[in-house]
Amino acid sequence: MNILHCISSPHIGGIERLVIELAIAQKAAGMEVSIMLDSFEGQYYDYLLLQDISLFESGIKGGFDWNPNTYRSLKHTFNRFDIVHLHNFSALRSKAAIDSNARVVHTMHGLSKGIRKENKIKYVIRESLKKHFLNKVDVFIANSRHTLNLAKAHYGLKNISTKVVLNGIRIMDKALNPNNTNTTKFTIGLVSRFTHRKRIDRLIKAFYLFLKKGGNGHCILVGDGAAYDAVKTQIKSLELESNITLAGYSNDVDKYYKQFDVLVHPSDNEGFGLIAVEAYFHGLPVLVFKDSGGLVEVVEPLEPENIVHTEMELANRLLFYAKHKTKFAENAIKRINYAKANFGIERMEREYYEIYKGLLLGSER
Repeated sequence: MNILHCISSPHIGGIERLVIELAIAQKAAGMEVSIMLDSFEGQYYDYLLLQDISLFESGIKGGFDWNPNTYRSLKHTFNRFDIVHLHNFSALRSKAAIDSNARVVHTMHGLSKGIRKENKIKYVIRESLKKHFLNKVDVFIANSRHTLNLAKAHYGLKNISTKVVLNGIRIMDKALNPNNTNTTKFTIGLVSRFTHRKRIDRLIKAFYLFLKKGGNGHCILVGDGAAYDAVKTQIKSLELESNITLAGYSNDVDKYYKQFDVLVHPSDNEGFGLIAVEAYFHGLPVLVFKDSGGLVEVVEPLEPENIVHTEMELANRLLFYAKHKTKFAENAIKRINYAKANFGIERMEREYYEIYKGLLLGSER
């Protein structure tokens, strides 16, 4: 079985990391795996080189690239593979894949509420093309029921095979440690890209209410991005500079997980939320909002009480954990076992293998 995964670049991001780890797991399982990139620029590139996975450059220059030479080159490359697995959208790439001899799988890793907005003409053209080509793939896969429901509502997908494959991550032995190293002040953590749709403002407001209600603790925000200045301004306006640490981007988030007592993921309409799974692998409770989309599907089976509706509810939940800090490890093993059973990369690799196998045997249409 010869598989080609297509992503935009090896930049830091949940999708990129997920696909690279999936490719590594598939290679370890005996499959022939390659990755096609639109750009080789990115923080994961050196890591990717170490994996001895063949890399291809797509030649695609942007979302509206329709170069006929690039199309022919892509189609020629795709003809070498049994499965072409697309992880983001390009009309040119989708057209070449569908016209090739390969079976085409498209995984959607998230769909923003209301769909991404932009110039109206570009928006209409791109979404029309996307709807056309998504309805021609052999199998459409979503990373959560939430993502699949949004995709069906927006793109139709009535006459093709659709499935849900929950994300998985590579289990690191060093992560399977329920013993938090923070023995002093109650510490609330966040690990995220700083974008407006991650709703970091909700965590800051809830933390402010937590302190006003008598809570004693500290908050560490790990990450960086376009909303960094807005986050910093909100912290200053609420006079929380001494209570919140802006840690910035880090290649070593494990050291922060070991300091956290709880992890909060305040975003809305997440496609999935790998950060929640990572926190569970560290034995941490995860607090999310009811409107967080795929995150609810991760948290609800294990700790539905940690799903809140408002900043005030989040503040009260933080107070609960602050009062029970000495019992940190009480359910840590349960969280780790839950994550291992449901969200390991090997489970994800096996589910995709069965889908690929069904396509090649002709049972998936």
